[in-house]
Amino acid sequence: MKKDGIDGDVERSTSSRAFTTRAKPARAHKAAMVIAQEIVHKISLNDLPPGTKLPTEREMLEEYGVGRGTLRESLRFLEMNGVITMKPGPGGGPFTGQPDARDLAGTLALFLQLNGTPFRSIVEVRLHIEPTIARLAALHATPEGLEEIRQSVEQMRLNLDNEDTFLESNERFHHAVARASANVVFALLIGSLHWITDGSPLGVDYPEGRRDAVVDAHEVVYKAIAEGDGDKAEAAMAHHIGEFGRYLDRYYSSVYDSKLSWSDIAT
Repeated sequence: MKKDGIDGDVERSTSSRAFTTRAKPARAHKAAMVIAQEIVHKISLNDLPPGTKLPTEREMLEEYGVGRGTLRESLRFLEMNGVITMKPGPGGGPFTGQPDARDLAGTLALFLQLNGTPFRSIVEVRLHIEPTIARLAALHATPEGLEEIRQSVEQMRLNLDNEDTFLESNERFHHAVARASANVVFALLIGSLHWITDGSPLGVDYPEGRRDAVVDAHEVVYKAIAEGDGDKAEAAMAHHIGEFGRYLDRYYSSVYDSKLSWSDIAT
């Protein structure tokens, strides 16, 4: 078995799956980032599901030929982005994670804060792309996708008196519509943007009357998608997101015009 560190071709078996290290182009990458990219490549190449145990620290040190500090920097970076989880104690170590829209929201929020982006801008982005996503959902939604949307609306209706549960179901609705579009980029993007525009950490409240109006709007969107009516779904979602923006502008204008903060989102 040939071992040439991070630039060689190494074949290693773990969890009954082959791990093959790619040859790296001669570029001045920071060692920790190169290793992080290699670990992600292996997870993707072997289609490892969440919860799969990865090689131990000792095995990785031997394979990559770097110091413990460099390897741990790589693992910390991947853990911060939801790619892996680190479990302590006997039998612990790195395991594959399941990065989702919240992880993307945290990273995106960092760049948005540094660019002085106002809360209003994210709502404007949603207003322009979510109607298109609703149209695609009407064209591509599977029976399972439609059921997921329907259940989110039902849960919102059943929990009008519980704001926390209502907001969780509201989040599931937008995620479900995006997933039904059959485009993973839309699903991740809308999930992250919706997480950023939640507003709850900034003091935005949704009284029961507002919750009832949101459920009604979701019901209209769901029915249009279920009917396969792209025009109607697009118009209904545009109206819904527009109403959300107008609600914020009327009752929470200071929040709406405030600059986004990474600490309010990456919790």
